[in-house]
Amino acid sequence: MGGLRRLWPWRGRGESALAEIEAEITAFGEALDVHSFSPGRPGATDEMRAELARALDAYEEAKRDFTGARTRADTLDALRALDEGRHALACLDALLAGRRPPEHMSLCFFDARHGQASKQVSWAPPGGVARNIAVCAADAVRLAESRSPVTPQPGQESRVRVQPRGSKPRTTPPVRAPQPQVSGKGGSGEQTHQLAMPSYRPAVMVFSTNGQTRVHLRFEGRKGRSSRLYRLSGDGTPITARIPLPEGNKVIAFRVFAAGDRETWTATAAPLREVPRFHDEINGTGSDVVHYRGEPGPGALHYAGPSLIQLEALDDRLAFGVTVAEGRAGEHTFQWPGRGYYQVRSAGAWSLSAT
Repeated sequence: MGGLRRLWPWRGRGESALAEIEAEITAFGEALDVHSFSPGRPGATDEMRAELARALDAYEEAKRDFTGARTRADTLDALRALDEGRHALACLDALLAGRRPPEHMSLCFFDARHGQASKQVSWAPPGGVARNIAVCAADAVRLAESRSPVTPQPGQESRVRVQPRGSKPRTTPPVRAPQPQVSGKGGSGEQTHQLAMPSYRPAVMVFSTNGQTRVHLRFEGRKGRSSRLYRLSGDGTPITARIPLPEGNKVIAFRVFAAGDRETWTATAAPLREVPRFHDEINGTGSDVVHYRGEPGPGALHYAGPSLIQLEALDDRLAFGVTVAEGRAGEHTFQWPGRGYYQVRSAGAWSLSAT
């Protein structure tokens, strides 16, 4: 599975907590790099490939969420992504060994920085109704002894926060009300955008930019999708990409990570007629949705990108159906299941054809 490397040396922040988290992310990337599983190996199943894709996506999310963090509190999203990636890798290992995938115990309810939860307990907030929550071992003991769980105290993080001289404190922009079309400029992932879903279903998000750039778009929920993270690129031209939007949601929350802060972008909910159709051949760059109008039969996927590419068949609700083709740079042959909508997940240039 080679190709993953350490993306950053230690930056000399001086906070040991940040250094530990960075080391954990790097170690997880190295574990992915040396893992023996290959998507094209004999006996590999779609379920195994899906767990590998989930682990790779989580690794990318953890790296991106960690970038710019100045305190441990800034790394909560990275910790959650890292936790999901570890669970995905554990599920892959279980499937390879013929075992049942392990249950996913979430991070501690009271503070994700406590790490993996170890026990389900009944707890009620002051004046509230009791419910079952997952907590770390330390908080489980404290609750059993009728003591309060360990939670961050006001001002606690200020003792380790490092602010460059003359800089303004980092703030999180407010969430804006849902709109049928959302626009922005650049993006560091701090702003959560909300796209109002149209009355018709199914639908796609059309994401476009006015200039050359690279964008990673991350959805805040994953129900009905095969991925939370989409890599969008125009290969030297402005981006125009489609992303499937699942049924059952009135609002879609997402974040944008752009290569620069100058290019403006627009995200719009649109009907399926916006998806490009083809019979014989189509080209693209980055993730997109296409409508194959040909017959079942042999096909070819050409890929010139830096990482894994996946071609996924979608069902009539644009939800993930099955992985049709998968691999790294080069040519890959496969069988078209038939007419329908397909999702390409990649980070580089690709072409699809019926042979």
